[in-house]
Amino acid sequence: MILLRDRRRGLRCLWALLLTIGLIPVAQAELSLPLTLGCGWPFKTTPETLNVMYPDANAIYWTTPYIQLAGSSLEIRGDFFPARFLSINTYNSQGNSLSSIYDVKFVLDKGSENPFNTPSASGGSFHATIVPSPTPIPPSPPTSPDILYGPQTNQFGFAQGYVVIRAYIPFDPNVSQSVLPKITILFDGHPLKTVPPCKNLSNSLRLLLYNALIRSWNGNFNAPGATEPTQLMFRPPVGNQASGAFPNDFNKYVVTGMTYQKGVIAVVRGRAATVPSNGSNNYPLLEPHQELRYWSMCNYDHIFPYPVVTQGSQTACAADDQTPLDHDGYYTYVIATPRDVPANAKTDPTVTLLPWGRTQFTKALIFRNMLPGTNFTMTTQTANTQCTKEGMSTEDSATCTANVMGPYYPTATYCQKTVYEEGGWQACFQTPVTVRRQ
Repeated sequence: MILLRDRRRGLRCLWALLLTIGLIPVAQAELSLPLTLGCGWPFKTTPETLNVMYPDANAIYWTTPYIQLAGSSLEIRGDFFPARFLSINTYNSQGNSLSSIYDVKFVLDKGSENPFNTPSASGGSFHATIVPSPTPIPPSPPTSPDILYGPQTNQFGFAQGYVVIRAYIPFDPNVSQSVLPKITILFDGHPLKTVPPCKNLSNSLRLLLYNALIRSWNGNFNAPGATEPTQLMFRPPVGNQASGAFPNDFNKYVVTGMTYQKGVIAVVRGRAATVPSNGSNNYPLLEPHQELRYWSMCNYDHIFPYPVVTQGSQTACAADDQTPLDHDGYYTYVIATPRDVPANAKTDPTVTLLPWGRTQFTKALIFRNMLPGTNFTMTTQTANTQCTKEGMSTEDSATCTANVMGPYYPTATYCQKTVYEEGGWQACFQTPVTVRRQ
């Protein structure tokens, strides 16, 4: 009886919290027990809609928060739509990744083809089922390829989690909600209710407020990109710094913090990895020789909720296909405020300009690598494996990362605007600037 009373008390507290912040409309609370809304994918993360948790501006993220009871499951069933990359990822209430699957490994419905694997296929349908994680933690991999783990149910018999669909470089940048999967709620294997994708997006402030409350309650979230030494040094996030930021399991990151100083810019150089081109079906033409599925360089405010920097209609996030290269296959990024942009950087067709954003905030400049080819090891993935040993200083981790990635390492420096205007990026690396910490 005591356990039952505790469970009921916990459920009442949970519903009170969710109703208070508006995640559950009152009229739907009884009908939508396993889901927090009466439709799927109500929250859309882009720079324009929900600019939080280090989003890549060239991707779209759709999120469904849910409540799951012991014995219940959520079946996701939908159709492929053209993009460079698609994935489904589950998270706990603190934004830690639990389980994931990506496009080439989606489990197909009978009679379907996977357009990521078959260039002649124009589409197909897939399915996946979310169940609560078993004990112990961390759970062993699911025994079936179409099973994804959500959070474990607690002592009150429920779990709160998130499921996120990601689309990187969608063929249609204005992807309609209607193409997203339906979600069926099942209990003991019996379907109770199927909810379609939401026709209208929910107010993103609801999700942000709820997430902020959870983080405040648990008090264990750390973000990558802490203030660096006086020079720019890309290295993997330290410890669990990226764990609570809803990370994409198929990306790995290296990051450097940036501090503003008047008249000073940041310059980044590195060799560009090869990526797939589009096939005739508008899906990526995946071939063994490709080095990465995707890469990007993005600048963020290092302050909650960690948005990508925007300046008017421009975002400080350049994907591989938006980054021009020189004749040697190298990229050059210049990160600067409008008044600090060197004149010759504006006119150089091999330079990518990224806005600095608000100067009062420390920045996190993040370089992403996604899904390396089998034989390509000079990656952020390898750096995250080899350069995060306990006791490593920032300098040691950055040196290790540079050695691992070789020419693909994003070598960076602070530079006076006037130095760049006199001698280009080459002069910046010959006469670097030391910047005071904030």
